[in-house]
Amino acid sequence: MQQIPIRLVFESALELMALTQLGKFAIGEKPKGMPKPIQFILSKFGNGREEDKLAGYLSFLKVGPKLLKYVPVGKVQDLRNWLIIYGYWNAGGPENVAAMVWTLAEKYLGLTVGDIPEAITAPNMGLLHPDYEGYFESPRQYLTWYQQQYPTANRPVVGLLLYRKHVITQQPYLPQLIRAFEAAGLVPLPIFINGVEGHVAVRDWMSSPYEQTQRALGQVLTRSLSAEAVSVDAIVSTIGFPLVGGPAGSMEAGRQVAVAKGILEAKNVPYLVAAPLLIQDIHSWTRQGVGGLQSVVLYALPELDGAIDPVPLGGLVGDDIYLIPERVQRLTGRVKQWIALRKKAAGDRKLAIILYGFPPGYGANGAPPPC
Repeated sequence: MQQIPIRLVFESALELMALTQLGKFAIGEKPKGMPKPIQFILSKFGNGREEDKLAGYLSFLKVGPKLLKYVPVGKVQDLRNWLIIYGYWNAGGPENVAAMVWTLAEKYLGLTVGDIPEAITAPNMGLLHPDYEGYFESPRQYLTWYQQQYPTANRPVVGLLLYRKHVITQQPYLPQLIRAFEAAGLVPLPIFINGVEGHVAVRDWMSSPYEQTQRALGQVLTRSLSAEAVSVDAIVSTIGFPLVGGPAGSMEAGRQVAVAKGILEAKNVPYLVAAPLLIQDIHSWTRQGVGGLQSVVLYALPELDGAIDPVPLGGLVGDDIYLIPERVQRLTGRVKQWIALRKKAAGDRKLAIILYGFPPGYGANGAPPPC
């Protein structure tokens, strides 16, 4: 591997990504080997919070190439080229992949390519709707448009976390899911993210009646709440994985639970996980159940953060994700029930208590464990 001068590894094991090298730039170098001007620029993307570093890094990837051309350091040119190449890859789509290969050919293989188009990009975070061409840059902008198009007085608003790459590749299940929420009498707030900004979307772009009441009383739990945030009655994640870190998060159980707990407590609305199976086809799922790895990363890890009521929505058919209508109806029905339960007076709620009764036949139901 070391004798190959150009090595690009994207979205793989950390050990493999560390082998990436482009000219004088190598991902595997220690952070102290990064030129100081680059460290300075990187430090400006983020707010210093540990949980926001990955989201800040993605912002740097988007505008970094334009900034780095003003930094006269030997290694910066190769770093800038890598950022451009990664930008094409991250943007996705055949046109961007072709432009990525053309960039490599011109800058490192000595070939004359000509004019290479810039990456066709979408925001790192944004909103979409099947009836709108393009993307919304803020929840308030989206909801203002939505209410003008579809008068929805008193309908509950549900935040939906969606994969950005599924938006870019135009997976057909996304408009179907949005339409299903509308058909159930809910207002969808479909926010797409790369995966690592899930906590940012919930923390900064979604509020709730509870949070607004607390803020009016001087209890400000989310200081970074955006002025463009809108109130939601529930949140549904179709991504799975931990709320903080997403697919790039740690497999250490509960590593960022305290941060996620603080975010969800500030909103105090139901947080459901309903991810479609990303690496399992519907045929094997319906016959063998959810695979072990997927059951952990898509459902168990979110539950450590406080996610409830997991509903697998569908799975792969070929290269596309398909939804099972009965599962989608189950999800929207449960969301409506959770919202209705929160609005019901405490005295009218019914509570079920499940007692641990093992071993059976020994009068252990509800009894304290033996000393």
